[in-house]
Amino acid sequence: MMRLLILCLGLITLIPKGLYAEEIQDSISPTAIKIIVLVRHAEKSASTSKDPSLSPKGELRAKSLLSTLKKTQLSGLIATPYKRTQETLHPMSEQRNLPVMIIDINAGITAHIDATVKKIQARKGNVLVAAHSNTLPLIISALGGPEIDSIDEDEYSNMYILSVSETNKVELSHTSYGQQR
Repeated sequence: MMRLLILCLGLITLIPKGLYAEEIQDSISPTAIKIIVLVRHAEKSASTSKDPSLSPKGELRAKSLLSTLKKTQLSGLIATPYKRTQETLHPMSEQRNLPVMIIDINAGITAHIDATVKKIQARKGNVLVAAHSNTLPLIISALGGPEIDSIDEDEYSNMYILSVSETNKVELSHTSYGQQR
């Protein structure tokens, strides 16, 4: 009996924890005409490659975006040329039949941030962005959001939701999704 209890408790820890769509909807400003959801890419594999794929844990986190954003309409998905950002958005792209727009980074971070912001602003509807720990704070700020704390290298569960009103007022909500570390 004790073994069964231990097994059940062990299995419960494998169930991805996360916010449900209703909770995400509650964090969106009622005056918003556009929502921009920003996440850091999910966990990457322990590879020496400059462009590693997602780890199995990262793949689970990427899939958890589906349930977390279930009630959020999206018209665009934006990533960098790196596999880990594209793979983070892949389940959403497949489920919603939305292509992932790739924003180049070869011209440097400033040009990348500017191009990302322009693409988001030009897009009608809500957008999901997968970025990196060093670019997420810059994108949020460039979109009119507040300055946020730096993101640690081992933090993957942060979700930032920018609500943009008709008067271009930007409100930021910060939450998490998927299994916590």
